[in-house]
Amino acid sequence: MRNRRCQLLLVLIILTFILSSLLALQTNFSVNFSLQYDLSDEKPKGSISTEFRMNPSAFGREYDLSVSLKNADLESARLSLKMEGFKVELYKNISFVKTSDPVILYKIDSGRDGLNILTSDAKFVFSGDVMYAEAKIPYLQGMNLIVGKRNDKFDAAIHGFQKVAGLNVNYELIQQDLKDFNTKNAVALLSVAESNYNWGIRYLLAGATNTSLALSPQYIGNQNTFSAWYKFGSQPAFNTYVNTNFSFEKFSDDVLKNTEVGMDVNYGGAFVSLKKTGFADVTGAMPTEWGKFNISLGTTFSFMNFSGKFAYSFGKPAHNVVNTIGEVYYLELGRSFGNMNLFAKYQKIIGYYEEKDFFFGELKFTGFQNADFAIQLGNGDFAGDNPFKPVVAFKINAWW
Repeated sequence: MRNRRCQLLLVLIILTFILSSLLALQTNFSVNFSLQYDLSDEKPKGSISTEFRMNPSAFGREYDLSVSLKNADLESARLSLKMEGFKVELYKNISFVKTSDPVILYKIDSGRDGLNILTSDAKFVFSGDVMYAEAKIPYLQGMNLIVGKRNDKFDAAIHGFQKVAGLNVNYELIQQDLKDFNTKNAVALLSVAESNYNWGIRYLLAGATNTSLALSPQYIGNQNTFSAWYKFGSQPAFNTYVNTNFSFEKFSDDVLKNTEVGMDVNYGGAFVSLKKTGFADVTGAMPTEWGKFNISLGTTFSFMNFSGKFAYSFGKPAHNVVNTIGEVYYLELGRSFGNMNLFAKYQKIIGYYEEKDFFFGELKFTGFQNADFAIQLGNGDFAGDNPFKPVVAFKINAWW
């Protein structure tokens, strides 16, 4: 199997060089090599990974081709053909399904196969079990129509943008599953904002408390979703906001339980953030009786030619991986010594029942023409549950 892949890779490289001499083809290559040792056990465990990428691309007056090959496999490809009055785009394992409406009726982040057909007034998308058309509505300036199909269900949306008395007004009406017409599948949006978006309101009305949009990133937590914001000042700059969701039947209870209010203040490299989520769970004056809240502050700084950042937060939940009340301390430092770059960051979580320490350090050498070399210690993902483990990695990246 490995020999077959090597032979295929050799054929692809030879074919690329042949095409380069015949067409306006450019090709970029990259190789990533990683050697990792886990020293947390008595017997250190080692692992090796390699990755080869080839990215040929061809450009012309009427076409645009780009391909990504990972090891001996085709990872993704895109071909754009420009014709008189329209353009056709073909995709292989690329994320391209996304409607342009404010709510975003369809959006698929994973790579897919399919094609776009674009004209000056319309866009047609075909990708397996999802297809849709977007078009401007004639004689109605600023209004657009989306008609889509996902599996055996048909959806439609009308959306638009208008300037009204200097305000930015966005609106949209969505109806999912037209064959089984039901108000539960309907969603309406109205957004009004100042011309520079320094203040505004956004209101989303769903047909029912359990309405959901099948392929949309828009989360609908209740029948009514409301948000408002107000920004002012420059030094310091303030951003205040309120978000809530509620049903008509349980308006007061839902507002008390679901309302989130906050304020962010930025002054140069320093910041302060205050946020409270829900008020129904406030039972007393002590922080342990405040329910969900967060108080964060931090600053960037320079010290002995090091650039750094310090941040502190206190609240409940303390962190993504610690649900109790607690504190989080964060510190990062970095400095360049010519072609050598040193970077380290540390995080400590002190929860009500547990403590977690995170550390990541990297020494990177960049003095090579088409390569860099790095030595890493620890895991750099501090958002996940990755407390420090003595894992050392040696990484080489090369490109040409």
